[in-house]
Amino acid sequence: MGAAALALTALAALHILKPDIDPSRTMISKYALGRHGWVMALCFAAFAAASACLFTALVAHATSLLSRIGLAFLLSAAVGLAMAARFPMDPVSTPPKPMSFSGKMHGVSFLISVPCQILAVLLLSLALGAQTPAASLLLLMVTSVIWLSLAIMIAIMLMVGPGKPPNPDGPEKFLGLPNRLFMVAYGVWLMAAAWPIAH
Repeated sequence: MGAAALALTALAALHILKPDIDPSRTMISKYALGRHGWVMALCFAAFAAASACLFTALVAHATSLLSRIGLAFLLSAAVGLAMAARFPMDPVSTPPKPMSFSGKMHGVSFLISVPCQILAVLLLSLALGAQTPAASLLLLMVTSVIWLSLAIMIAIMLMVGPGKPPNPDGPEKFLGLPNRLFMVAYGVWLMAAAWPIAH
C-alpha cells in the first residue's frame, strides 16, 4: 500500500515539476525525459514494487486456479513496470530505426505490463471477491475504470493511427488523460486489494 501511494504521489508531483508537459496530450512516460526524469523512474519502480508486494502477500491465499493465473499476470506486470523504470522512452519524434536500446526496451515493457495489468486486476478481482465479498464491489468498480481507460486509449490510438498526419486538434490531444486514469486506477486497485490483508 505504501509503494502504491508513493507511485501516485510521484506521478502527481511530476505535474508540478514539469508544467511544460501538457497532461492531456502526452503519455506519462514522457516525464522520464530530461530534468526530473528520475521521479518518473521512481513512479514506475514504486508501481512495480507495489505489484510485487501484493503478489507476495496474496500467493499464500491463492487457492483457486483463477487466483493463481491472476497472480502470474500480476508478477509479470511487476516485471514490465520495473523495465519501464529502468529503460526510459526515446523522444516521441525518434524514428523506429535509430531508436535506442532503452527506447526499444521501454516499448517491450509497455507490451508486457499493460496486458498483464488488465488481466491481473480482472482475474484477481473475481478471485478476491469470492473470498471477501465486502471488497468485491470496490475491486470490480476500479477494474472497470482500468479497462474503460485502456479502451479509450486504444480507440484514440486507432483514430490517430500510424502514417496519419498529426492533427493538433484531433483526438490525440486527449491521449494523456485515459493514460493517467489507467495508472491512477491501477494504484487505487493495488491498495484496495491489499487492504483486507493489512487488516
